Amino acid sequence: MKRSMLTCFASPGRSSQEEILQQYRVIADDADMVAMLNSVASLLTVLNINRQVVYTNQTVLNLLGATDIHQVLGKRVGELFGCQHAFAVNGCGTSQHCKACGAVQTMLSCVMEKPWVEECSITNDDTNVTFDLRVHCSLINVKSNNFIFCSIFDISNEKRRGVMERIFFHDLMNTINGLNGISYALDKVDVSEYPMYMSYLAILINSLTEQIKSHRVLTMAEKDEYKPEQHTLTALDMVNEEVQKYRQQAAMETKKITVVDYSGNQSFVSDKILLSRILGNMIKNALEAEPSGSEINVGIFKDVDGSLIFRVHNECIMSENERLQVFNRSFSTKGSNRGLGTYSMKLLSEKYLNGTVSFVSNYSEGTVFTVKIPI
Repeated sequence: MKRSMLTCFASPGRSSQEEILQQYRVIADDADMVAMLNSVASLLTVLNINRQVVYTNQTVLNLLGATDIHQVLGKRVGELFGCQHAFAVNGCGTSQHCKACGAVQTMLSCVMEKPWVEECSITNDDTNVTFDLRVHCSLINVKSNNFIFCSIFDISNEKRRGVMERIFFHDLMNTINGLNGISYALDKVDVSEYPMYMSYLAILINSLTEQIKSHRVLTMAEKDEYKPEQHTLTALDMVNEEVQKYRQQAAMETKKITVVDYSGNQSFVSDKILLSRILGNMIKNALEAEPSGSEINVGIFKDVDGSLIFRVHNECIMSENERLQVFNRSFSTKGSNRGLGTYSMKLLSEKYLNGTVSFVSNYSEGTVFTVKIPI
């Protein structure tokens, strides 16, 4: 098969530049259509059946910093927004990740059925900025030409605020319920058990403090206001400290966390607050994915280039849909209105720690999340 015809999802076929210009003229010569498009403040594009832009309103051009509409003609929506998956195969709509993209699904559905609306999350490959979009598409006919009328609404602030608030209050209430449970139990247990329950109480109070700090850090990071600090750390001590926060949860669920250090407790300099959040999310996600009686493995390695690699392994594997969207801001395997854990791992490590986050999830290896930090 020719490279130009390769695809993992939608058709890779494109109209020629000559065809694009002809289709552009069909819209541009319709004064009423142009007036309508430019009278609306939302993002409006007209696409051909190959999902390529043949016209767009001034609002889109202003957002993209384009001075001439010819700069965007022939591109697809993911290419306009610089989607990190847009050129993985044969342009927007053709990669494995595009199977889970609401924008592509909306375009395909409106051609086959009726007007359609979906949401999608697009991360710009250059800036790492994530756009949460609501995309409406309908099929229209102009002078015997079929086009996809596509209106795009940026719902990033709405999504971010909603997800962050729900996660914060959900985790907060879980911890408060734990505190209430221990307080209630203290009146009924033997005095000899007080030290054990007081240690549980201390863990939960510390967890409450960490949740508030983490929420503040992520809020600042999203706004590009966070200033990383430099702390001298040692790898094994850092991991043990983070694992200790989850040992009680693991014990209550009859799960086990093991730690293996192949770094020689390597010392390094990084931001402790951010790295703590990243490692904490990796461990928490692994614990939540596994049934009772399971084991979570946390490993520390030195890469050939001297970097430190922190690795968390669990046996359960993710579905294809989960794998394709795992780093999207609003996606979660835990249900709606979750979905900042893995997204924040990638944001914090790559934007602030000069690190990288990756994962594999298959039957032979289980699920492994890895963060690589330079030293």
